[in-house]
Amino acid sequence: MAEPRLRRSMLMTPGNRPDRLRKAAGYGADCLVFDLEDSVPPPAKPAARDTVAQAVRELRGRRAELCVRINSLASGFGADDLAGLPLDLVDSIMVPKVESAEGLLQVQSVLEALDCDRGRVRPLELVVMLETPRGILQALAIAQACGRTTALFFGSGDYTAATGAAISPTTLLFPRSTVAAAAGAVGIQAIDAAYFADVRDAPATRADAQDARELGFAGKVVFHPAQVAVANEVFSPTAAEVERAQRLVAGYRQALAEGHGTALADGVFVAIDLVIPAERLLRRAALVRERDGASSYPT
Repeated sequence: MAEPRLRRSMLMTPGNRPDRLRKAAGYGADCLVFDLEDSVPPPAKPAARDTVAQAVRELRGRRAELCVRINSLASGFGADDLAGLPLDLVDSIMVPKVESAEGLLQVQSVLEALDCDRGRVRPLELVVMLETPRGILQALAIAQACGRTTALFFGSGDYTAATGAAISPTTLLFPRSTVAAAAGAVGIQAIDAAYFADVRDAPATRADAQDARELGFAGKVVFHPAQVAVANEVFSPTAAEVERAQRLVAGYRQALAEGHGTALADGVFVAIDLVIPAERLLRRAALVRERDGASSYPT
């Protein structure tokens, strides 16, 4: 499998707003998500499909990942969305309201019938949305159903609407943990829901993102440009974290060279279980350096 994409911030933009689609590329998000689902009313979906296809053609070659959120197949719009997109230019497809492995495999079948990987270096990827209680409870089966899936996205809005729960760190702990665990079990990313309460409240956005990062999430979907920089900051390793990871990895490798399976580094007993996340953090830091340019990270 290819190295995971950097998805600290995934900026969702309505697919029926060509002005916003073009502006979205200038806000520094790692991924641009062009939305054909909730933000587009049914009568406008065919025109939005054309608008998104044109935006993909215009923005291809930028540094950001290009992702399109389609409608579900059950809605009657999803298959037409896939058929109407320049799939050879799209990096990933966001699939909404997935509740079963079978439902996701249906999407894969449509993509393969469209020969979606023709001419591509890297296969078309899926970002799978788990937004309902049923989807959350089927998280592991869904995560391992399709090799195209490189991320699970937790959608808190529909989940809390179905359960009657408030949106808070306490009520979101179970679904967030479930999504992170399922993603970790199959070695893919977990992406958290957008922060809705006040998109211009940077401290609150940061606190919400930090809660998600502590649970193992790799990034956030955001709905407002003001949230992009905050998400990028929170989901980037700090210089101190990079330095510590380098020392842990170096100490462990030295121990192996000396015939030992464990080491003591920074006062921490280091075995392979700590080295794996340290190496993952260093790979992520390298992606951040590549994406953002100069940084204070040690080399």
